Amino acid sequence: MTPPAALVPAMPHLLAGDPAPSWAELAAATRTVGDRLRAARVDTVLLLSTQWFTVLGHQVQCDDRLRGRRTDENWYAYDYGHLDHDLAVDVELAHAWADAIDAAGMQARRTRYDGFPVDTGSVVASRLLDPDGRGRWAQVSCNLYADPSAMAEVAAAGVRAASGLGRRPGVVAVSGLSSGLTPRWIRPSEDRVEPEHDRWNRKVLDAIAAGDRDAVLGMREEFAAAAQADSQFRAVAFLAGGGAVDRPGEVLAYGPVWGTGAAVVWWNEQET
Repeated sequence: MTPPAALVPAMPHLLAGDPAPSWAELAAATRTVGDRLRAARVDTVLLLSTQWFTVLGHQVQCDDRLRGRRTDENWYAYDYGHLDHDLAVDVELAHAWADAIDAAGMQARRTRYDGFPVDTGSVVASRLLDPDGRGRWAQVSCNLYADPSAMAEVAAAGVRAASGLGRRPGVVAVSGLSSGLTPRWIRPSEDRVEPEHDRWNRKVLDAIAAGDRDAVLGMREEFAAAAQADSQFRAVAFLAGGGAVDRPGEVLAYGPVWGTGAAVVWWNEQET
């Protein structure tokens, strides 16, 4: 069984008290993904956020509970810049995932210390996907020096580890599309994606909706260069390794978040 998967946005604006229409639509679509993960009886979400980035190896979160308040370094002046979080980590799966990464010839680093600074993307995604705080997470970092094949293998290792423990996993990448921030204060109603970036975002989403894996992965580098794709769109490589991308994805929402492009995409589980 190929697990269900999703791409969800990383920006905290989705939790704003007075959101732009696109922020509200993206937030609602992310909540829908959470509903679908529960309907699929997912035990643990395998989570990659491009905002938890590392340069040495692949860090796997091994603390059983992550509680605290995240103050975003960019948006601290706004109501969505201070975010409480309480995440239950599937520690058994986290260690099994790290072991599987090591066994695949890569380097896993097991992370566990008090006051760990959970990134904004992880907090936003968990708040929207799991508003009642009943879910479990297994989280890996986004290695900035890993090539796409390595990110894919990290996800595949997570799925194998989950299967070995009898878990029903879901695979979620927290990332944006184009990352051209509007460099000034705007009213939420003024939010727009720059036209060339918008063209690229839609081109990528069209290929995802068509289930054209080769096209999606093949345009990753050009998309990264032309539209400043978030983390060079490593998220799509991770999702591909988790079994998504090679089947049609359902685009639940797309729109701007302070000039960046954001989308919510869902892939149903599939018999293999």
